[in-house]
Amino acid sequence: MNTENPGCLTGVARAVALVIVLPLRLLWDALAWCARQLWRWLLAPVGRALGWLVHHLLVIPLRWLWEWVLVPVGKALWWVVDLLLVTPLRWLWRWVLVPVGKALWWVVDLLLVTPLTWLWRHVLGPVLRVVGAALAWAWRVAGEISRAVGRAVRWILWNAVGRPLAWVYRVVLTPVGHWLRRSVWEPVATVARAVRAAAREVRTALFGGPR
Repeated sequence: MNTENPGCLTGVARAVALVIVLPLRLLWDALAWCARQLWRWLLAPVGRALGWLVHHLLVIPLRWLWEWVLVPVGKALWWVVDLLLVTPLRWLWRWVLVPVGKALWWVVDLLLVTPLTWLWRHVLGPVLRVVGAALAWAWRVAGEISRAVGRAVRWILWNAVGRPLAWVYRVVLTPVGHWLRRSVWEPVATVARAVRAAAREVRTALFGGPR
């Protein structure tokens, strides 16, 4: 191939590209024209017809139903409910329940709350305070008496039991123990050691030493 002439290569490339692209462009333009015609002569008229049908068969009847049926019926129902339920309940609350509640509270306050308040303030409260103070004082005094009794019991027990026992232990038992250890236990222990030694010697002489 002759690569020295760029113009020739460009022309060949353009010709090949044109051969490949031209059918695709013709197909694209044909599809676009068909789509425009389909939208113009079919889809758009059908859409407008459907919109007209929806508006006249659904929107207008629903708007008429809302304006001339549902809203008046709702207003009539609310008027009936207000007349037969809301207004009687409001009247009952204002002229019966509230006055009766106030009267009941006045009776309860007069017969229960006020007497109980007076009783607590002038009788129970002072009595409970006096009783509480007396109990606290008695608790403190009882504690002091208990501590004094404890000290007295400890002194009596020490002088009646502890001191004699300590004297007996120090004056009698300790010297007796020392004498028994020196005069009895130590000689007996010495004799026992001598007997054990003699027994070992006899056993060794008769049976021989340990193998």
